Amino acid sequence: MDALEIVEWRSFDDESTFFAAMGRFFASPMVRRECGGYPLNDGPFYRWFILRSRHDRRVLGFISVERQEKVLHLRQGYVRAEVRGIGLFRELLTQALAHADSAGLDCSTRVQCASAPFLEKYGFVIKTTRGEWITMYRSNKNA
Repeated sequence: MDALEIVEWRSFDDESTFFAAMGRFFASPMVRRECGGYPLNDGPFYRWFILRSRHDRRVLGFISVERQEKVLHLRQGYVRAEVRGIGLFRELLTQALAHADSAGLDCSTRVQCASAPFLEKYGFVIKTTRGEWITMYRSNKNA
């Protein structure tokens, strides 16, 4: 992990830099498929936790969150295939949840059912189910 870093970005702060680094992920049909078949979204209330190489600043993964009043909604998450299986998504998720906790926010997310066991380890509980998709909720640890 020493060769990698996680940075927080908001496209709202520097749109050209953000999309220069992240545009390929927004445009990729493969990334879209792996993120549930939906296009990646961004907006003024989104924050991105970006995993990148310290050496060449290449983006290796990300998780996005959107603030909605008193809830932080986990949106998309992705890690490049060549760096999967070594806990990098877990690190991204941990950063996003720490951000929610420090801001005093509960978390929600809508994911495919297969993700439930992974997220339950972080305190998420299933709120609703619709087909292959579930909505999960996590109460703030500092509340």
